[in-house]
Amino acid sequence: MLLIVAILSMIAGFYVAMTRTLPSLELALNISSAETTRIYDDTTDPVLLAELHGLENRQVLSTDKIPQVIRDAVVSIEDERFYEHSGVDFIAILRAVWANITHGEIVQGGSTITQQLIKNAFITDEQTLDRKLREAALAYELEKQWSKEKILNEYLNIIYFGEGAYGVEAASLTYFGVHATELTIAQAALLAGLPQAPSAYSPRRNPGGALGRRDAVLNKMYQQSYITSQELQEALGTPLYLANSSADSEAEVPYWVEMIREQLVARYGASTVLGGGLRVYTSVDLELQRAAEASIAEILDQPGDPAAALVTVDVRTGRMVAMVGGSDFSALQFNLATQGRRQPGSAFKPFVLVAALQQGISPKATYDSGSVTIDLPGGPWDVSSTEQGPLSLDKATAQSSNGVFARLVMDVGADAVAQTAYDMGIMTSLGQDPSPAIALGGLTIGVSPLEMAMAYATLATGGERLLSQVTFDPSQTGYPITINRVIDADGNVLDENSAVRTRVLDPGLAYMTTSCLQQVITLGTGTAADIGRPAAGKTGTTQDYCDAWFVGYTPELVTVVWVGYPDGRTPMTNVHGGKVTGGSFPAQIWASFMKKALAGIPVAQFPSKAADDWVTVEVCSESRLLPNEYCPATVAMLFRKDEQPAEVCTLHAAQEVPVPKMLGLSLTEAKALLTEAGFRLAVVDDPSSSKSAGAIASQEPAAGTPLLQGSVVTLHISTGEGIVVVPRLVGLDIGAARALLSAAGLPVHESMAQDDTSAGTVLSQDPVAGAAVPLGTTVTLYISTGPEEIPPP
Repeated sequence: MLLIVAILSMIAGFYVAMTRTLPSLELALNISSAETTRIYDDTTDPVLLAELHGLENRQVLSTDKIPQVIRDAVVSIEDERFYEHSGVDFIAILRAVWANITHGEIVQGGSTITQQLIKNAFITDEQTLDRKLREAALAYELEKQWSKEKILNEYLNIIYFGEGAYGVEAASLTYFGVHATELTIAQAALLAGLPQAPSAYSPRRNPGGALGRRDAVLNKMYQQSYITSQELQEALGTPLYLANSSADSEAEVPYWVEMIREQLVARYGASTVLGGGLRVYTSVDLELQRAAEASIAEILDQPGDPAAALVTVDVRTGRMVAMVGGSDFSALQFNLATQGRRQPGSAFKPFVLVAALQQGISPKATYDSGSVTIDLPGGPWDVSSTEQGPLSLDKATAQSSNGVFARLVMDVGADAVAQTAYDMGIMTSLGQDPSPAIALGGLTIGVSPLEMAMAYATLATGGERLLSQVTFDPSQTGYPITINRVIDADGNVLDENSAVRTRVLDPGLAYMTTSCLQQVITLGTGTAADIGRPAAGKTGTTQDYCDAWFVGYTPELVTVVWVGYPDGRTPMTNVHGGKVTGGSFPAQIWASFMKKALAGIPVAQFPSKAADDWVTVEVCSESRLLPNEYCPATVAMLFRKDEQPAEVCTLHAAQEVPVPKMLGLSLTEAKALLTEAGFRLAVVDDPSSSKSAGAIASQEPAAGTPLLQGSVVTLHISTGEGIVVVPRLVGLDIGAARALLSAAGLPVHESMAQDDTSAGTVLSQDPVAGAAVPLGTTVTLYISTGPEEIPPP
């Protein structure tokens, strides 16, 4: 009891001390003196990019103008015990703590609507214990002075709903083009779901996520008896209809401005960003930005052309310097460069290559390149591929051989490929159990141009992954630097950003990958990206021609170009009269931009020294040791120079195997068969053989004889000397015929026959003249006995 009393006394004392230092509620809730936040580039003489003053887009509604449906929707999702607690909900706090502990991350908050109202009234949104305690104390005090209705009204008039809309009236007009009093249940539920994460649940940028959040609110409303079952079903079945956007596209870089605004709101809170007078200096390079937009416009210059997205990161600083999220922000606020998730096609193959190198498979290792069908647990995987014979991995990368990479991923493993992609900078989930189709860019969700830029940047840096030291938005942990520094209205630096470099790849392996990707540009599928200086990259084209990529880099910049239609389902099979592939428009845009971006910058080479630490060694495919003559197969493997194998394989030794049958084969065929069986070959000429010259006359030992590998098999090869050609004998006198046959080594058999020719003339012969017969073959001659004698009368 004494302990409980002591604790309660301590809490009470702390509360009294805290309330003495709190600002008055009148002061805390006075939001009329908001200062405009300004966004600049970061040049010597900063250029103003935009001004954020969202509080001006706020229309305060009286109590009778705020419909009950939006009140119920907000209370159900934000603070279901709103009408029961006194400003701080300890039950909700405990529930949130337990949920966060069980999930191992922050998945739920415990702030009440009253606390959120207080938070949005403060100038700062810093995440400190002192601020949270002050917020709770003020909320408790506010509940004693204001009614629940007044607190909820003020909250609905001040809370940020995204797209610069403060308060429920501005939000209703912004998203639906109606006044708050006209909101339907479905519309109210969608708006109620926005304050938690206006960017993530934006119905214009993420309609699927917005509908999912809306449905969660509707179910909460039903569970808390704010709506009936019938109203729930009708609202759940309501499609998403939005008013035409009135987004401000007057800024020169609207996609940049919107991205920066979202990051600032996530870190500092909407009220601070849109009314706190911040000075924000960004990483955009306006010259490069204009060059990027110009390069896209030069190539995609006809009505009906697909859209393009572009991201450029300076690998020397870790800053994103150019980003094209679309061509018309007023028509499409969805940022194709940072928010689009599209299938990458063969642009994903470098992750397979890196994973293979990490497992010791050399770029000189060869695989078949033709089409292949691979049996998988889910059914056969049919891969179409141009037959080019066996290809080394570097050549297969240059030619983008599907057959080689399909076979390679089965050796490397899809899980290893996914992990390599994550390590290098891919942030989107590749699935719990990735399919081997990942090797050819067959992903569950797809990836954004921004994360592909960050992943390839790991190669451009020689194996170091780049990250922004300050994470402005927790949902964007893989971003490069986009905001260099933020200064508040009093001149205090709130955040100063810099790049964080983490080594994730061996520099030698990173260079080997770069070397392979250089061949893509010099002699492979990406020759249109040749810019006359060292560069590496990879093309990517999806099977249905809906997406086309070129991802490339120099020692200074990494740039990603994606081309496609925003709907994601329109094939690009007839654009400017042809099909769009990664090696066409994307590579051309990439080259056009990079030439402009690198103009005047001295040519730099990719550092190759680290690759000298590695050697390719042909080893036994099973023991990974130096092969002996009995190893059935070898493979080219990578080893560090000081770790390459010196021992010879002992796994394979000579065995007793049957001698293969050689008769009837050519000498070349027989030699290959004996070598494969592990025998040595001896060749002996056989001039007495009756077989044609070069034919195998006989073998020792005979076929089928068990013989120890390494033993000699002797082949007797006919010289052709035992074959003679039968001379022409018909019409000759028998004496002359006998002489010719004797000279040829052919015995004669004579058969007499009566004929009108003179006696002793050869009438016919067998074998015929010109026949090739073995030496000693008997030739039968039919000889005339002369005309029949007629006795005198």
